Order: sequence, then C-alpha cells, then structure tokens
Amino acid sequence: MPAAYKITSDPFFVNGSLTQSAIDTYTQSEISLPLDSLNQEGIVVHAVYFSGTNPASVPAANSLVEYQLTSTSRAGIVQANDANLIARREVIVTGGAAEFSGPHVIDLIASEGPYSATDNLMLIATDNVYFACNSANQVAPHLIRIRMVCSRIKLTSSAYAAMVTNELSS
Repeated sequence: MPAAYKITSDPFFVNGSLTQSAIDTYTQSEISLPLDSLNQEGIVVHAVYFSGTNPASVPAANSLVEYQLTSTSRAGIVQANDANLIARREVIVTGGAAEFSGPHVIDLIASEGPYSATDNLMLIATDNVYFACNSANQVAPHLIRIRMVCSRIKLTSSAYAAMVTNELSS
C-alpha cells in the first residue's frame, strides 16, 4: 500500500507567544507555517511544548490556565475529542479557605519529554495553526509560549486534497 506522505526535511521548530487580551478571557493567535501549498506540502507535528506563568492562588477558589494548539480556529477551549486539537494543557491550583496545592499540570495531549522523529501528533496541510489561552479566577492576564517540533512532508494529491478539505470545513 503506498504511503500518503513522505517526510522531506529534518525536524525544525515553530514558535509562538500569546498574551491574554484581558483577565480570564479566551484569547487566540494565529501562527503561520512555512508551507509550499503549490507542491502539496504539509507538516507533521512531532511534539508540542508549552510554557507560561502559573495560575494565581486565589483565596477560597480554584484557579486555572488552559492552553491549546489547534489546526483550525476555535471560539473556545476544546476537549480532547476535538479532531482538530493538536495539543492541550491545563495548569490548575486547587484552593480552599485554608490551603492551596499546586500547580498541577495536566497534559491532555502534548509532549514534555524528549521527542522522537517517529512521534506524530498530527499532520497539517493548511498554512496556519491556532494557539489559544483561557483562564479562571486570575489576577492578571497570562503570557504563554509554545514550541512545535515539526518536519515538512510531501503529500500525495488525494491525501492533500482530503486534508485541506477537512481542515477548511471544520
């Protein structure tokens, strides 16, 4: 059976950063990918690394910061069953009247350990990905950074058409 794609480059990094537009507000940023659509080029995402400020410890309340990377624009934080979700992280501080614990880092889909070129989180055929952040019970907007480890791929005509159609219609 023929392969739908062939890796054509060594791994490289795509970076981005985002500052929330206001406290506890969903904020999204577009990250351009260096693709040659005329030659049916896409990327394979090997790993995604997030960094940012920890949630504030708010008395008598839980607080959290959520980050996500998706292949299409989204109006809010999505769940793990969203087909366009590449990576997602939650950083939570659990609080009460007397004590706090955390931050607790929950990687729903991401990579914190070393990556391998054989790790494939997702294939992307369109020119952009979307990096977003949301929070709850915070005292200031958050600055979040992302680093994707990717390789260029050459897709077959049918695979490229199917992927672009799927990404644009989602």
